[in-house]
Amino acid sequence: MSNATLRKIDARIKDLPAESLRRKVLEALRLFRAGWIELGRLLTEVAYGNDYREWGYEEFEAYCAAELGLKKPTVKKLMVSYNYMKRYEPDRLSAWEEGAPRAETGAIPDYQTVELLHRAREESEIDEDEQGRLHALAFSDGAEEGEVRKEIRNRLRPVDESAIGDRNAARRHEIEDLLRTARALRRKLEACHGIPGGLKGRLDQLLLELEALD
Repeated sequence: MSNATLRKIDARIKDLPAESLRRKVLEALRLFRAGWIELGRLLTEVAYGNDYREWGYEEFEAYCAAELGLKKPTVKKLMVSYNYMKRYEPDRLSAWEEGAPRAETGAIPDYQTVELLHRAREESEIDEDEQGRLHALAFSDGAEEGEVRKEIRNRLRPVDESAIGDRNAARRHEIEDLLRTARALRRKLEACHGIPGGLKGRLDQLLLELEALD
């Protein structure tokens, strides 16, 4: 993160109320290098609560780019990684969010490592035992992040760069349409009374899975 970007963030923070969600996202971004989990959580809250619309942005990605200086792939990795923690390390995540000392939370990898673990879970060719081994390796104390990421990448299917360049535009549009529809439904559910929290939680999970496809 460049000094120029940090100065822009600091300037925006000064003009926002201390307890506003918008300010909290910027403050989490400011502390991004110290801990990515809070930023991932807040980005998820903003995305599915559609708060960015109240701040003058039509699209979530436009808000992230213009206000936070974050590119779409980074945002996607942060949100997917936060969801991975919720699903596979809920106790560790809760301890971290409650401010427990590191002795209680244990090792928490970088978001890039966690995103690779997510991809490994999605690989049908990687069995559950191997997925569990990679997970344990990444979350072990003293693990060398670079070596862990290298090992996970070696287990993933090779990426066909030419295929990436020739992605089907229609598929991308379909996913984007689904995301807009799901976000609108999430917003309507938020405004309704008597809707079970579990239903909203399942929709949040669907949104995160759609984000991972985009």
